[in-house]
Amino acid sequence: MGYDPTVHRILFEDKIHYVYELTPKNSTETLYFRTMKTIFNPWTACISGRKTQVWRAIQVTGVDGLEEKGDKEVVLKDVWLDKDSPTEKENQDLIYEDLQHIRKEKYEWLKEKYRKQVEDTLANIPDSFPFMQILHDAKGVGCKERSKKALPDRTILSSTVPQGSYSRNVTSLTSQNENSYSVTGTSHGAPTILDQGHRPQHQYKAKTQYRLVYAQVGYALHDAPSIDKAFQAINDVLTGDKMF
Repeated sequence: MGYDPTVHRILFEDKIHYVYELTPKNSTETLYFRTMKTIFNPWTACISGRKTQVWRAIQVTGVDGLEEKGDKEVVLKDVWLDKDSPTEKENQDLIYEDLQHIRKEKYEWLKEKYRKQVEDTLANIPDSFPFMQILHDAKGVGCKERSKKALPDRTILSSTVPQGSYSRNVTSLTSQNENSYSVTGTSHGAPTILDQGHRPQHQYKAKTQYRLVYAQVGYALHDAPSIDKAFQAINDVLTGDKMF
């Protein structure tokens, strides 16, 4: 959808990779991360649904991506946020800040066993909570506001193909990409094309580029190796949601 001067397409060990530039908040140093494999790469019909990509990555010394800084793999998330929305790091910091001020009377009604669990958890913030550790985060460029004269066209991307035929085509393309490029990892299902009557209402807010680097390397929920791992992840998500 355009040229991004902070993402560099390189050839490394005869395979295509990308080097992302990231200048963390309150820092003047630019960091560089070379992608290794996709963790999350959504296949959706709407452009807005493709605004998030998650990569396994490793820090390198420059845009050529050749020299690595250590051997620790990280996770790099590339996402577009609404211009006025808080970032993931800001949300996480607010949660930690609120937890520091929880008074004992808020949970003293619990049985002793559970009260002890709460006390131990609060004494070990943030390690005791199911959040990925954010090493770096940075906002990038933003897009301009929608023109007041612009009107949405509800006919764009309405279904015009038999159900299932689009999915088969995408599966074929995915297979070809896996044979051709190293950057292809897992995709979040085949595209879904919505009829006019079922399309969500969009506010068309201006977006801002946002990138994060996590210390822990995992996998997408749809790639969970077992049911118990999937439900454990869902439970962690619900726990974090209740905290917020």
